[in-house]
Amino acid sequence: MKPTSLAVTSCVTAMLLTGPTVLADWPEWRGPKRDGTSTEKNLPATWSPAGDNLAWKAPYGSRSGPVVFGDRVYLHTAVGTGDTSQERLVALDANTGKLIWEERFNVFHSDVPTHRGGWASPAVDTGSGVIYTLGAGGLLSATTPAGKLQWQRSLSEEYGLVSTHGGRTVSPIIEDNLVIVNALCVGWGDLGRGANRWFAFEKTTGAAVWVSSPQKKHYDTNMSPGIITTVDGMKLLIVGGTDGTFHALKVHTGEQVWEFEISKRAILTGAVLNGSTAFITHSEENLDTSEMGMLAALDVGAKGTLTRDKDTKWFNHGFQGGFASPVTDGERLYIVDNGAILGAFDVKDGRKLWEKILGTIQKSSPLLADGKLFVGTENGKFYILKPSATGVDILDEDWLGSEQAPEPVYGSPAASGGRVFVTSAEATYAIGKSAPKARPGVLAKAAVAPASTLPPAVVTVFPYEVLLAPGEKATFKARVFDAKGNLIREEPATWALDQLGGTIADGVYTAPAQSEGGYIKATVGALTGQACVRVVPPLPWTYDFDTWTGEAPPKHWNNTVGKVFVRELEGNKGLIRVPDATPQRRTRIFMGPATWSNYTVEADVRVTEKRRTMSDVGVFAQRYGLVLFGNSQKIELQPWQAVPGRTASMPFAWKPDTWYRVKLQVQNEAGNVTVARGKVWARGEAEPAAWMIEKRDAIGHRQGAPGLYADPANEIYFDNLKVGSNQ
Repeated sequence: MKPTSLAVTSCVTAMLLTGPTVLADWPEWRGPKRDGTSTEKNLPATWSPAGDNLAWKAPYGSRSGPVVFGDRVYLHTAVGTGDTSQERLVALDANTGKLIWEERFNVFHSDVPTHRGGWASPAVDTGSGVIYTLGAGGLLSATTPAGKLQWQRSLSEEYGLVSTHGGRTVSPIIEDNLVIVNALCVGWGDLGRGANRWFAFEKTTGAAVWVSSPQKKHYDTNMSPGIITTVDGMKLLIVGGTDGTFHALKVHTGEQVWEFEISKRAILTGAVLNGSTAFITHSEENLDTSEMGMLAALDVGAKGTLTRDKDTKWFNHGFQGGFASPVTDGERLYIVDNGAILGAFDVKDGRKLWEKILGTIQKSSPLLADGKLFVGTENGKFYILKPSATGVDILDEDWLGSEQAPEPVYGSPAASGGRVFVTSAEATYAIGKSAPKARPGVLAKAAVAPASTLPPAVVTVFPYEVLLAPGEKATFKARVFDAKGNLIREEPATWALDQLGGTIADGVYTAPAQSEGGYIKATVGALTGQACVRVVPPLPWTYDFDTWTGEAPPKHWNNTVGKVFVRELEGNKGLIRVPDATPQRRTRIFMGPATWSNYTVEADVRVTEKRRTMSDVGVFAQRYGLVLFGNSQKIELQPWQAVPGRTASMPFAWKPDTWYRVKLQVQNEAGNVTVARGKVWARGEAEPAAWMIEKRDAIGHRQGAPGLYADPANEIYFDNLKVGSNQ
C-alpha cells in the first residue's frame, strides 16, 4: 500500500494479523478483502470442463457466487419447482464436491419468481464458521457449520421489507460483532417512510444494533456489495444505494460520514480501494450529461456531500460498468461492462488503456489473483486472462455447458486452496488440482479493539428494536461512542419513555397491558439515544374502529404511515388504503409477531372501481395470503405468490362498492405439513359452512405474522377485523 497523508487501512489488515489461513478462504461474495482479489498463488492457467485440470463438478447451480471456508464450499441456491420451490444453503466438500448437508428455507411475502431465488451469496463468519444468508423474501438466517439454524429474522414482517419481482438481494457483510444488510423497507414510527435502509444485527443473537436511513429517495432495488476501510481511526462501510448515491457509514453506529450522488438509478456495483482512493462505477443516467455510465476516483477521507468537481480525483463518462464490480492491482482498474467488454484503466488518471470483447451480456464480477483475471459471462463463457499495461492474453476460454446449451454465469468466482470455484446457473466447478488437499478452516481470533479514549459523541441503545407482549420485560444498555464511531464503554444512563406506556428503571423496561409503539430514551450527559419498542397484545383481537380516535391506525403496525387511515364510510368507521403510484403501492401490512401460528384472520373488505379498474385486497395468516383479485375476478391462496405451482386459485365473481367477508385459517399438522383454508362471502349473508379454497402445503410455513394486503388502484376499505387462535 502506498503511503498517504491519511491513516487509511482496509479491513484486510485485521485479517492479516490472524494468519495465512484466513487469506486462503473466500468467506464473502467478493472475497477476504471484499474487492474481488486474493493472495492465492499457483492458480490454474488452463482447464477443461471435460476434465483437464478439473478437480470436480457438482450439480448445484445458482445466480449467486460460491464462498469458501476451510474445506467447505457454501452456495445459496433456488431449489424445486411448483409445490417444492424453496431456497437452500448448500455445504459441499471443497475437496470432492460431495454434498455434506443442505438447509432449506421457505420464501413468502415476495414477488420474486423461483428462477431469481438464491440471488445473494452467503457470508461466513471467520470467527465462528457460522454462515449467514439473506433470502429473496427478506429472511435473514444464521446457520451453524453443522447445518443447524441458529437464528432468523423475517425482515418483511418485522421491518416491512419490500421484495420486488426483480429479486435483487444484497449479500450479508460480517464485520466484528455485526452482520449488515440493506433493503427497501416500510416499517412503523420513525421507519414508516418507505426507504432503502441498512440494518446491523448482532451476529451471535440476531438482536438489532442499529438501523441507518441516509437515503432521501429511492429508484429501484440494488445489490451493491459493501467494502470496509479505516480512515484516521474511523471504520467506514462504503456501499452504493438505491438512490444513485454511494454512502459511507460508520460501521458501529450507522451514522453517515459522506455521500456522493452520481446516477439517476440504483447503484448495483461495489467500490474498490487503492490506498486512500475509492473507485466507483455505474451504467445508468448521469446527473450532468446525457452519456450513460461513469467511472470515478475519490478520496475516502472526504466528508459531507461530495461533488464531482470538488471531490473526485478523476472521472470518465461513457463506460457502462453497471453489474460487474471492478478489481484493481494498484496500477490498473479492470472492469467488465454490461455488454461483456473488459476494459483496463490507469488508476492515476482514469485513462482507458485497452479493451477486450468477451461476450455480449455480463453480470458476474471478475476475480483477480495470481496475476490472472478469472471471468465468467452470461453467455456461458469462462475465461482465464493475463492482463498487462498494453493488453490482455487469453490463457484459457471454455464454454460452460456447451455452445448449443451454454450455462450462464451470474455470480462471481472464488479462489481458495489453490483452486478457482465458479458457479453457473446449472453447476459448480472446482478448477485446479485434482488431488484432495485437506484444509480445515482455522477460526480467526476475534480482534478486540481497545476502548476509545476520545470524548463521547454518540449514545446508542441496545437492542435497537424489540417487540414485546404485555407485561414482558426487556433490558436495554446505553453504549457511548466517540466521534469516529469507536466504542468507549457501556454507561449508566438516565432512562425515559417517549410515546410509550409502561415503566423503565435502570434500563429494564416493563411493557404495559395495552398495545403500544414508541421509544426508550437513554441520556448520558448531553447525549441521547433511543430504541424502538412495540407492545402487541395476545390473541384474540377485534377492531371495528367505531370508537377509534384520530385517523392513524394502531401505531405498532408496519407499513401504514401515510397510506392507511381510519375514516368514515356510510356512517361507520373503518380503515381506508388510499391509492398511490409509489414503488410501495402493493402493501403488506403486518400487525404482530412473526412467531405466531395456528390462528385465523377475518375482515370485511371493499374496493372501488374507476375507469373499469378494480383493486386487489386480502389478508395474511402465518405467511399465507388469501387475496381477491378485482380485474381477473378470482381468489388465490398464496404460500409464495410469484410461483404459480405453489398457489391455489379459483374463479370468483365479486363486485366493486360491495362489502365482503374474507376468512383465512392456517393450521400446522404433523411433520412439515400446514393446511391453509379460505372462504369469502357477501357481508350480511350467512357464513358458508364449507371452506371455498384450500392449500395443503407439504413444506408449510410454520409461523408468521397476521396482516392485511392491499394493491390500491383505487380506494380499499377494511372493517371488523378479527384475529384469533384456532378452535
